[in-house]
Amino acid sequence: MRRLLGFGLVLGLAATGGACKDSPSPVDFTDPAAISANLSAVDSTFDNDVYRGFNVATARLSAATSAPVGGGSAALLQMAQPQLRQNGGRIFLPNLLQAAKLQQALPNLSVAAAQGRIIPDSIIGRVFQWDTTLHEYTWQDSVVAGLNGVRFILYATDVEGAVVEPVVAVGTLDIIDQSTTSKLQLEVLVQGLGGTPSYVDYTASLTVGATTATATANGFISNGKSGADGKTLTFDQTFSVRPTGATVNATFALNNPAITLAMYESVAFSDPNIVITADFRLVQNGSTIRTVGRITLNTATDSTTMHVAVSLDGHPVASIDGDPSNPGTQWVDAGGQPLSIDDLAALDHLFAVWEHFQEAVTGLFAPISTFATL
Repeated sequence: MRRLLGFGLVLGLAATGGACKDSPSPVDFTDPAAISANLSAVDSTFDNDVYRGFNVATARLSAATSAPVGGGSAALLQMAQPQLRQNGGRIFLPNLLQAAKLQQALPNLSVAAAQGRIIPDSIIGRVFQWDTTLHEYTWQDSVVAGLNGVRFILYATDVEGAVVEPVVAVGTLDIIDQSTTSKLQLEVLVQGLGGTPSYVDYTASLTVGATTATATANGFISNGKSGADGKTLTFDQTFSVRPTGATVNATFALNNPAITLAMYESVAFSDPNIVITADFRLVQNGSTIRTVGRITLNTATDSTTMHVAVSLDGHPVASIDGDPSNPGTQWVDAGGQPLSIDDLAALDHLFAVWEHFQEAVTGLFAPISTFATL
């Protein structure tokens, strides 16, 4: 969830969008420099030790669990990453990888559902702390009485996202089992030392069928401040998996400044093809930046084709078609001309926003997808 709220990009684009609403199609990114400046300004607001510690902990939840499930469709999507790393294709994979892993985990999820719990009794109440000898989280005999779940102590990190040693505790992450025999559910609570303020508080649930599963998460993320400095991000997101594919829908709404991000994404498995479709939208001050794409991965020929189009308030800005591994496949404007260096930089920042948004979505589901596969 690193750089979770890298949404400053939309400020720069929306500023240009206001001037473009009445202009004829197509349009350009007319102020790429503003994109970078606003991205950095908004990012800095959410750059704090508690969020960085949360990032480390969610990436290392396996300290309390067994190894993650892999293989199958998740492995196939993972193999596609090198081809899609450039040209913007990378933004289409993180959530679908998460959904595919959830699909592979269905047998274990069914067992957990039958038991009516996610976190086993054997680790209830345990506190996981950073081991400076092993350089990882371990249980060191500490427990919290009355906690129906587990706790991770959060620590200050360096600029690379690694825990600083000697360690400095900055907060706590509680993962609380609220499951019943009809639904698997966790509450994820991130707080400062002493229990205040609350930076993250949300519930994530799983409903499991014989061959399907639906995961939902909703709640809020806050910067822990009040008044004009306070920022709260509310979210509502759903993963649905089935034998032939998966869908991901998510909406994030930031209150200050008012920004909405919506994502609709699906993957279909139809041997030998994996077909990914997506629709990403950023809305601020009534201006909408939309990225729509379709990617086909042929597992028999190990080939990939992609079509991605970006528009601003309905005006086409840029598109790409073809095999992303082919040097001749490049981004062009609505007239078919290659994008300028400045426009490519603006586009890269746009995709950076979506990549960080994807990290946020997958990170929020990490606790339930990790613990439910014990």
